[in-house]
Amino acid sequence: MPSEYEALVAALKLTDIPFAEYGWKTRPEGAYGVVQLDFEAGSLDGDGEKLERSWEGSIDLYYPKLTDRDDLIEAIEETLAAVLGNSWYLNSTQYEQGTGLFHVEWVFEVLDNQEPEPAPDPDPEPEPEPEGDE
Repeated sequence: MPSEYEALVAALKLTDIPFAEYGWKTRPEGAYGVVQLDFEAGSLDGDGEKLERSWEGSIDLYYPKLTDRDDLIEAIEETLAAVLGNSWYLNSTQYEQGTGLFHVEWVFEVLDNQEPEPAPDPDPEPEPEPEGDE
């Protein structure tokens, strides 16, 4: 996992909002959130390997009607700004009739800063012959 994503997940879990990665088995009461990486958003390729990759992810906040949503939204946006700077945006706000919850979605992008594996040397130097007693 990209370290920026791991830092974001850790920071979101420090808010007063219950957060889970990739969904909940049982939906919590009240407001709750989901954070996930969705897909590779782009890459810089060179010499037959990915030199850099970026990932797009989303944060989904769900809350019932009579919730002070401003505090929830502020907590998430402050966390996004602190961890990712400006590489995020508010994507949508909607009411879901099936669940009776409001749903706010943010989209973010993180870099995968892991070093690529070095390519194997196509012409390795031969191993020196061991010196032996002849």
